[in-house]
Amino acid sequence: MDKNTRGGGGRTRPPASDLAGDGYQELFVVERRVPQVAERELAMLQSALTEAARRFTARGEHVCYLRSIFLARQGRLISLFTAEDAETVKAVNEAALIPFASIEPAVELPGAGQP
Repeated sequence: MDKNTRGGGGRTRPPASDLAGDGYQELFVVERRVPQVAERELAMLQSALTEAARRFTARGEHVCYLRSIFLARQGRLISLFTAEDAETVKAVNEAALIPFASIEPAVELPGAGQP
Protein backbone atom coordinates (compact mmCIF):
# COMPACT_ATOMS: atom_id res chain seq x y z
CA MET A 1 0.00 0.00 0.00
CA ASP A 2 1.36 3.46 -0.82
CA LYS A 3 2.17 6.14 1.74
CA ASN A 4 -1.13 7.96 1.09
CA THR A 5 -3.34 4.93 1.70
CA ARG A 6 -4.49 3.68 5.05
CA GLY A 7 -5.72 0.16 5.61
CA GLY A 8 -9.23 -0.61 4.38
CA GLY A 9 -11.92 1.19 2.46
CA GLY A 10 -9.86 3.18 0.01
CA ARG A 11 -9.27 6.02 2.43
CA THR A 12 -6.41 8.18 1.29
CA ARG A 13 -4.56 11.14 2.70
CA PRO A 14 -4.48 13.95 0.14
CA PRO A 15 -1.29 15.92 -0.42
CA ALA A 16 -1.01 18.70 2.16
CA SER A 17 -0.97 21.25 -0.66
CA ASP A 18 -4.42 20.10 -1.83
CA LEU A 19 -6.40 20.09 1.38
CA ALA A 20 -6.07 21.96 4.64
CA GLY A 21 -8.06 19.51 6.77
CA ASP A 22 -6.56 16.72 8.82
CA GLY A 23 -9.20 14.09 7.98
CA TYR A 24 -8.59 11.24 5.61
CA GLN A 25 -10.20 11.36 2.20
CA GLU A 26 -12.01 8.64 0.29
CA LEU A 27 -11.26 7.89 -3.34
CA PHE A 28 -14.33 7.96 -5.59
CA VAL A 29 -14.90 6.96 -9.22
CA VAL A 30 -17.54 8.86 -11.17
CA GLU A 31 -18.75 7.24 -14.38
CA ARG A 32 -20.58 9.03 -17.14
CA ARG A 33 -21.71 8.14 -20.66
CA VAL A 34 -20.50 10.61 -23.29
CA PRO A 35 -20.94 9.07 -26.74
CA GLN A 36 -19.56 10.99 -29.70
CA VAL A 37 -17.73 13.59 -27.65
CA ALA A 38 -14.97 15.68 -29.22
CA GLU A 39 -11.57 16.25 -27.63
CA ARG A 40 -12.43 19.93 -27.15
CA GLU A 41 -15.61 18.95 -25.26
CA LEU A 42 -13.58 16.65 -23.01
CA ALA A 43 -11.28 19.56 -22.18
CA MET A 44 -14.34 21.67 -21.30
CA LEU A 45 -15.69 18.88 -19.05
CA GLN A 46 -12.34 18.66 -17.29
CA SER A 47 -12.22 22.41 -16.80
CA ALA A 48 -15.74 22.45 -15.35
CA LEU A 49 -14.91 19.65 -12.90
CA THR A 50 -11.66 21.32 -11.85
CA GLU A 51 -13.36 24.67 -11.25
CA ALA A 52 -16.31 23.17 -9.36
CA ALA A 53 -13.97 21.22 -7.05
CA ARG A 54 -11.90 24.37 -6.49
CA ARG A 55 -15.02 26.35 -5.50
CA PHE A 56 -16.12 23.69 -3.02
CA THR A 57 -12.65 23.49 -1.48
CA ALA A 58 -12.47 27.29 -1.19
CA ARG A 59 -15.59 27.24 0.95
CA GLY A 60 -14.24 24.49 3.21
CA GLU A 61 -15.61 21.32 1.65
CA HIS A 62 -12.59 19.14 1.07
CA VAL A 63 -12.79 17.65 -2.42
CA CYS A 64 -10.17 17.22 -5.10
CA TYR A 65 -10.74 16.36 -8.76
CA LEU A 66 -7.75 14.17 -9.67
CA ARG A 67 -8.14 13.19 -13.34
CA SER A 68 -10.35 11.49 -15.90
CA ILE A 69 -9.95 8.64 -18.35
CA PHE A 70 -11.99 8.55 -21.56
CA LEU A 71 -12.86 5.18 -23.13
CA ALA A 72 -13.75 6.31 -26.64
CA ARG A 73 -15.05 3.05 -28.05
CA GLN A 74 -17.45 2.64 -25.11
CA GLY A 75 -18.30 6.35 -24.81
CA ARG A 76 -17.45 6.29 -21.10
CA LEU A 77 -15.67 8.94 -19.05
CA ILE A 78 -14.25 7.79 -15.71
CA SER A 79 -13.32 10.60 -13.29
CA LEU A 80 -11.42 10.24 -10.01
CA PHE A 81 -12.00 12.41 -6.94
CA THR A 82 -10.94 12.43 -3.32
CA ALA A 83 -13.42 13.73 -0.76
CA GLU A 84 -14.73 13.05 2.72
CA ASP A 85 -17.93 11.49 1.35
CA ALA A 86 -19.84 10.61 -1.81
CA GLU A 87 -22.38 13.41 -1.24
CA THR A 88 -19.64 16.02 -1.70
CA VAL A 89 -18.52 14.37 -4.94
CA LYS A 90 -22.13 14.29 -6.13
CA ALA A 91 -22.59 17.98 -5.30
CA VAL A 92 -19.42 18.93 -7.21
CA ASN A 93 -20.55 17.02 -10.31
CA GLU A 94 -24.01 18.57 -10.13
CA ALA A 95 -22.48 22.05 -9.72
CA ALA A 96 -20.36 21.41 -12.83
CA LEU A 97 -23.63 20.59 -14.66
CA ILE A 98 -22.22 17.31 -15.96
CA PRO A 99 -24.61 14.34 -15.70
CA PHE A 100 -23.20 11.09 -14.34
CA ALA A 101 -24.29 7.46 -14.25
CA SER A 102 -22.73 6.48 -10.91
CA ILE A 103 -20.44 7.45 -8.06
CA GLU A 104 -18.63 4.62 -6.31
CA PRO A 105 -15.99 4.44 -3.56
CA ALA A 106 -12.76 2.92 -4.86
CA VAL A 107 -9.40 1.58 -3.73
CA GLU A 108 -6.32 2.50 -5.76
CA LEU A 109 -3.73 -0.24 -6.17
CA PRO A 110 -0.20 0.94 -7.02
CA GLY A 111 1.46 -0.46 -10.12
CA ALA A 112 4.80 -2.24 -10.23
CA GLY A 113 7.62 0.08 -9.21
CA GLN A 114 5.34 2.61 -7.49
CA PRO A 115 5.74 3.24 -3.77
